[in-house]
Parts: sequence; C-alpha cells; structure tokens
Amino acid sequence: MRSLVAGFVALVAASPALAQSSGTHTVEVMDIQLAMKAALRAILVCNEAGYQVGVSVVDRFGIEQATLRSNMGGAYVTDRARQKAWTAAIYNAPAGALKPEKASASETAALAAAASPGAVPVPGGIPILSSSGQMLGGIGVAGGGGSETEAECARAGLDAIRDHLE
Repeated sequence: MRSLVAGFVALVAASPALAQSSGTHTVEVMDIQLAMKAALRAILVCNEAGYQVGVSVVDRFGIEQATLRSNMGGAYVTDRARQKAWTAAIYNAPAGALKPEKASASETAALAAAASPGAVPVPGGIPILSSSGQMLGGIGVAGGGGSETEAECARAGLDAIRDHLE
C-alpha cells in the first residue's frame, strides 16, 4: 500500500500540467442587485403589455439568483421561467434556438428531455453575457402570451442592466 501511495505522489509531482496549475479558477459573476433589476424590468414590460408573468435569472451555473412573479401570474410561470433561464445559461444560446426547425412540439420536448432533463427549447430565455463575452447567466420569462412576447420581455430585462455588465 505504501508503494502505491508513493508511486501516486511521484506521478503527481512529476506531472508538468499539475505542477503549473494554480488549482483555482477565476470567474465573473453577476451581482444579485443586477439580477433583481433585470427580473423586475422584464416583469414591468410584460405587465404593461397586459401579461402576468414569471421571470427568473440564473447564474452561469444555472443556479437561481432571482425569481419574481406578477401579482396574478399563474402557478407554473416561475418554474417555466427558471427552466428557460437555465437552458439559456447552460447552452449559452437563446432557449428557442435549440428547437429543431421542423420538429413538432412533442418531438421538441422529447429531444430536450433526452438531451438534458430540464431544458426548455422554446423562446423566452436568453443568455446574459458580460461586455467581454463571458457567460454570466440567463434570464427567462414565462406566461407572456407567447414565446415572442416572452423573449421581448427578457430582452428588456437584459437591456436594463446591459450598461453594468463589465
């Protein structure tokens, strides 16, 4: 057993890649205040258009940072908004871009579930990138009367914080 441990230690010490690695990574993260500002702006834009929605903002790892629901938003809207935001952040693409062009709704849902449980390949979720192109997260909107309206509200939320994304 000692020789196995000694051999492992020698292997690790001799590895140039491990010797040069710092062992940590630095990543940019979005401030919670920006997440809240984006979510609130998206809600207000959809409310002005007559829709009661849910909005969710997730970080670069798909973990929820902020979720808001209009006063009369349905029970499902926050979960679906989070799924759209997660999809946009994880795939670094608008959620609707993942839908195959000629697939039916049920085929699209089956493809998404097979590829990644929880992925929602419908518009209404967009990635949030820093000005240098670093992934910061995603914003998703649900309950807006249709995918295009939801995508517009999500873009409004992103536009509200764009100047703060360094």
